[in-house]
Amino acid sequence: MAIITAVDPEIHRVIGDRMKVLVEGSATGNGFELFDFEGDLGSGPPPHAHPWAESIVVLEGEIVVECGAERAVAVAGTTAVFPAGSVHRFEISSPRARFLVATTGDRASKFFTDLSANAPDAPTAETLPRIVEIAKRNGLTSPLF
Repeated sequence: MAIITAVDPEIHRVIGDRMKVLVEGSATGNGFELFDFEGDLGSGPPPHAHPWAESIVVLEGEIVVECGAERAVAVAGTTAVFPAGSVHRFEISSPRARFLVATTGDRASKFFTDLSANAPDAPTAETLPRIVEIAKRNGLTSPLF
């Protein structure tokens, strides 16, 4: 057993959302990672896919989740599961939402850290190519790029 406090108590800005790394992959033998996210109305990524599975557990607020042709409103207590390689997205549909994100492997934290360090907080037409570059170098794909 290991008791882990937040790996990095610093709040990272990830394209408008605020994120804390709770468990890094290295603490789980690269089995999974865990993040605490908070965001405001309208925030969320465009449709995308990545090589890791992802689960979102809504703690507060509402989030619209989509995976393929499926769409649902996830409220507090709801878990949405996105298989590795699936095209999915989410968007916060309440004034604010807080949710946990669990991912398999150890690549999501690298992606989030890269975004936080090298991408602007709010995407614009001028900064979008940089965000796409960061996504691609971390193994993400999208119908949009």
